[in-house]
Amino acid sequence: METLEQEISFEELASNQNKAPDLEALAPDYIFLNDGAVGLSATARCILDELRDWHKKTEKHGSKSVHPSYLLTLDKLGELLNKYRNLSEQAKSPPSVDMALRQLMDIEKRGRNKSALIYPFLVRNGNKVLARISIASPQKEAKTDVTPFRKACFSFSEETIDLILNNRAKKPRALEEDRPGAMLLHKNKSGQIWLYPKLASIQSEMASLLRRGFQPYSYIPMNDFLADFANYAKNKGAVVEILPDYHLILDDLQLNPDGTYVNQPEVIAHYRAQSDALEVFALTYLKQLAERAGYNLFRARIQDFETLHGNAEPGKKQNSEKVEALIQLIEDFPFDKEKDDLGKKVAETCQQSIRVIRKLIQEKALLSERKIEGAFKSLKNRLNIQAKEHSQNNLTLYRFVPEKRLDAVGISDPELVSKYTNEIIADLKTKFGLKEVKREDGTTEVYVVDPGYMAAVLHKLTADAKLSPVAEKELNIAKEINASLISSKNPALNSMLKSDYVVKLQQDAALMEREVEDRQKSEALAKKVNLSMGLLGFVGTMLFFLIASVHFNAAGVILVGLPVALVIGGLLAVFFRDKDKSDIGPGGVPKSSGGGGGFAASYSGISTVSDYYPSSDDDDADEHFGKAESPKEKKVSLIAKGAERFVFPNRFTKIQDKIHDSKSLRKKIWDNIDNIRQSVAHLRTESDDDKVASTVEYALLQNSATIAIPDEIVPVGMPSTIILSHSDLKAPLIRDQISEFLRNEAQKKKYDKKLVKYYTFLINTIEVEYYKYLPSRKKK
Repeated sequence: METLEQEISFEELASNQNKAPDLEALAPDYIFLNDGAVGLSATARCILDELRDWHKKTEKHGSKSVHPSYLLTLDKLGELLNKYRNLSEQAKSPPSVDMALRQLMDIEKRGRNKSALIYPFLVRNGNKVLARISIASPQKEAKTDVTPFRKACFSFSEETIDLILNNRAKKPRALEEDRPGAMLLHKNKSGQIWLYPKLASIQSEMASLLRRGFQPYSYIPMNDFLADFANYAKNKGAVVEILPDYHLILDDLQLNPDGTYVNQPEVIAHYRAQSDALEVFALTYLKQLAERAGYNLFRARIQDFETLHGNAEPGKKQNSEKVEALIQLIEDFPFDKEKDDLGKKVAETCQQSIRVIRKLIQEKALLSERKIEGAFKSLKNRLNIQAKEHSQNNLTLYRFVPEKRLDAVGISDPELVSKYTNEIIADLKTKFGLKEVKREDGTTEVYVVDPGYMAAVLHKLTADAKLSPVAEKELNIAKEINASLISSKNPALNSMLKSDYVVKLQQDAALMEREVEDRQKSEALAKKVNLSMGLLGFVGTMLFFLIASVHFNAAGVILVGLPVALVIGGLLAVFFRDKDKSDIGPGGVPKSSGGGGGFAASYSGISTVSDYYPSSDDDDADEHFGKAESPKEKKVSLIAKGAERFVFPNRFTKIQDKIHDSKSLRKKIWDNIDNIRQSVAHLRTESDDDKVASTVEYALLQNSATIAIPDEIVPVGMPSTIILSHSDLKAPLIRDQISEFLRNEAQKKKYDKKLVKYYTFLINTIEVEYYKYLPSRKKK
């Protein structure tokens, strides 16, 4: 909380600030030559001498433009005054310097004949912002226009001011919940609690920053800088004007996915603070004034107000009905009959507070429009993050329906939905590969991919397409996106993958596509004729006629049997064709994995479409695969999922964090036992750590790949089993990193043949035979 002196300084500052002038059209502001330093203290004269010398040094540099670095700053003043031996220690003290600066600024006459300009500029020191107070007084002409000095200092500060405004927009004001108006209520010079409505303004926050720049000297109100600051912020659309000398920051309305506010909006905070402070102030002094004047009826009205509104519930203590009743109570008080200063000051303060509250009520009414803009901005940022993370973690297309996502955050107006949908798509197109697909209901389905992982996405979808028609559809879309990225020569294409790895992925994908094509040709032929049955029929018939020819000793029987065998073979081939065979059985379950090879089981173990799209619209996931889980299996699966992010972390500094043996697995579980317990609902009530650890270990082993290494190739001291997450084993990028790590280890131990054989087995398993350790897909 600010001190009394600071509050009074701010009130002096604000009272002189009627309208923020345009910095580009400033009226000439002059400092005047004070020949002989008439009426100035010894300290003030020494400061003028120092300023004269300072400006002479600056002129020698030959620079025509003004720069803040050329100006004398207040923090150097104490050191410079020490060289003046004619000054006593008292004359160099902060109180004497304070008096000298006020004389030079002609504070008593509001600067009409000032001999110096004092104007701040802002600098950054690490994460902090500091105010440097510059002093200028060119002693050449009878009067000097200081506008160039003022503009130079403010222009220098603009970058820092932008940073302040941006940071402040992201961090709305926090209030004391029980007493939100406390920030505006302080003791005045008489020791009485008084209301200062303007202490909530952004100007007051800047004044606090400037005050620190004056230390160890007293603060002199920087009306000109605060006016320039308010005007600059207003032109940038960063603040809202409440009064000419009271502005509040236009904060970023950060919203949760359900459309609620992450933080209380700035205008609400100001409204609550001003209303609460006015209630405390007005009731305190209205009671006192009514008691003094004998207004019994008005005292009764105050009691009625307190009875009706005094015990409001939390969250409703500054409700609109109560505030309107408070304002009406104040406006009905006969202030015009007050003759002493107290009554007049109370009336003036109350009226100022009411003007602020009235304006805040108007701004509050506009909040719904800003909320829509904030919801859209938050959604757009969230989609950018989700699209990038989905591409990286899942290696599939990120799918969403903009209309549904907009509706979920409270944007349902058709015109706004259409406008914002186009904006979302246009924004994503600048950073990602994208394709729009119009749906029958008129909405748009958008598929997005981070171009940096394009080759890996195509590889994974090619493997998935062998088992899932959903992935096959996505693969075709991914190919279109890839072609578009190639034609536009997108510099980000496959930028997140190693070039040799991209080639390997593309070769694997081409091999899988050829396998699929061969399988499709074979299946197409099988649907027309059953070659096996036809051949069997032909051979069987010919064998029958061959036996008959031997039995009847007539070679002509074979000649008769040949066309008959051909006809029977053809009929059997057609009759037993695979007419009922389809690629996918009921419920989307594959009837046959067919044409397996090393890639047939790649990326298997996905149980639902939501596994392909963990961040997409849930209502779009209407295809189901895999075997239905029993309650026990489901519980084990949930425990494993909750523990995996701590034992096999998605964010890791070294790939070793992804590789465990039984010993390191237990250690990792114990290191994260509390986090795992809080993440898994089934374990929160279990207090026995041993039981939790054993349960988690069992669940992880049931849902992980355990690679057993033959005893004959396990060196002494090396683990005989390696445990990897199924999801890591499915992901080509993770497999590649694990293999690369093992190769490096093998290279380090290249003279130890047993270790090399050990690592070679693991490398071969992870690169070639990994699919054996993935859960197989079964019928429902």
